[in-house]
Amino acid sequence: MPHLKGEGLAYGAVSLVNALATGKGATISVDLKTVARVELVQGDSWWKVNINKRPAQSPLAVETVHGALRLVGEDPDEWGGRIDITSDIPVAKGLKGSSSSSVAICLATLSAKGVKKFEVHDVLGCSVEASLVSGASLTGALDDAASCLLGGINHVDNLRRIVLSSRHVEDRKAVIIKVPRMRNRRKFLDGELTKSLSVLASRSFDMSYRGDFWQAMTLNGLIFSSLLGYDTRPALQALKHGALGAGLSGTGPSVAAIFDVDKLDRAQELKTDWGADGSTVIETRTNNEEGKMVAIE
Repeated sequence: MPHLKGEGLAYGAVSLVNALATGKGATISVDLKTVARVELVQGDSWWKVNINKRPAQSPLAVETVHGALRLVGEDPDEWGGRIDITSDIPVAKGLKGSSSSSVAICLATLSAKGVKKFEVHDVLGCSVEASLVSGASLTGALDDAASCLLGGINHVDNLRRIVLSSRHVEDRKAVIIKVPRMRNRRKFLDGELTKSLSVLASRSFDMSYRGDFWQAMTLNGLIFSSLLGYDTRPALQALKHGALGAGLSGTGPSVAAIFDVDKLDRAQELKTDWGADGSTVIETRTNNEEGKMVAIE
């Protein structure tokens, strides 16, 4: 039985505008990485998944491989194998770890099948379908996957599955991320209340689409922190320390703050303040690099 191997790399991201209220979302890629290695074994039906060297059950991972195999005309039922995921993105904290993993896994599977050049539309579609089928996302999270694959800032219509714009961050920014110990509160989201704020959310998206990214990020964070019952003080604290913008990422609980690189002294002060309650604090940068495939012999 042939063993085919491939590797894929994708990035993390943080929210500028959450898509749950209107279907339109915006994200910015950050220099946190996910590397996926996929080994395909023809004739088997089992899948072994490891995440950061620990055995895991991951319907998203398996569904992504199935989708990638369909892209190259294969029957997923005729293949099994192994999926190894290594990531420095905290799990279930609003930092797009699921989308980053699905993009990396799709790229790794295509690489294993000998694909030399991928189609962006195919990889993003694979990630969206796998996220929906596995239940990892309510919208398919095309906005998240776009920044994980393409880098830069991406504005997306999730309902129509269209990337409306993808642009580089002109001046690389510092990104400080507060990762509280608490769990994600997505299950507490009030759907009707969220829809009632769709006009405000739409204005936030339009603001970001026009290039006012950081104000939109702050407004979005205030909206969704209030909806989900998170404390808005960490974001306001970041603004007092000179952040360009700050707010909840995804459905939390992580909060991200964007700084000009000449304000790193202020950013360091924020790191100290944010970590005082035992939260993990990550310092990274914005990212303009694209995800990629790596062939393994």
